[in-house]
Amino acid sequence: MDGVATTLTSWSMGFTRPTMPPRATYTRLARGATLGQPHDAAQQKRVLEATLTLLAQDAPLKPVKLNEMKPK
Repeated sequence: MDGVATTLTSWSMGFTRPTMPPRATYTRLARGATLGQPHDAAQQKRVLEATLTLLAQDAPLKPVKLNEMKPK
């Protein structure tokens, strides 16, 4: 399919899976910190780079679960 490539990152696979995004990454981060914890630039960069990397692949893709989680 031609068009604009899109991707999604989310903290909740359960809420966003029904929308069937063409490319998606999921984390176990808190709501409101989808791209990473506040002031954690390294984590934010990892999540953003992993999500944007999906744009180079043909869609649809299986969702990618990132090993990023909120601190305990």
